Amino acid sequence: MFKPKKALDLGCGPGALMHLLWELGVDVEGIDFAESSRQLATPQVRDRIKVGYVGDPGIKPDASYDLVICREVLEHLTVLQVKQTVANMARMTSKYIYVTTRFHPSPASLLDFTTQFDVDPSHITLLNKDMLRLMFVLEGCRSRPDLEARMDWGNKGRVLVLEKPSRA
Repeated sequence: MFKPKKALDLGCGPGALMHLLWELGVDVEGIDFAESSRQLATPQVRDRIKVGYVGDPGIKPDASYDLVICREVLEHLTVLQVKQTVANMARMTSKYIYVTTRFHPSPASLLDFTTQFDVDPSHITLLNKDMLRLMFVLEGCRSRPDLEARMDWGNKGRVLVLEKPSRA
């Protein structure tokens, strides 16, 4: 069973997942666009949250984390921002990436994307799941559908797990 030593939560909000990981002994940091996230965070993780853009390549060094987490963030970004954020996640991890997001419910093609304004007006980009997976593969990651199946406990089809192969 994999237990991360160092993790990054992109779009961490007020750090609830960060706090849980911290309690489990994981050295965890977070990035969120809102200053209020830091203010609402528990004292244990507040100073571990950096305010910034998740797609900024200058926010953290390469291969800094053995786990990069990005939950329910990508659907709030433009396609270009998703591409930048995917590249950033692939660059910052040394091992695994865990993503949850909403996907296009019935894409006509690989490049098809839609919005989900009826659920949330900030859901501006729901990609084809295969397209998002392809973006990670093009950044050098390997898809792990075996881990996705184990981690998608709600069977909602909104989980991607990627692995960055170690360089031998």
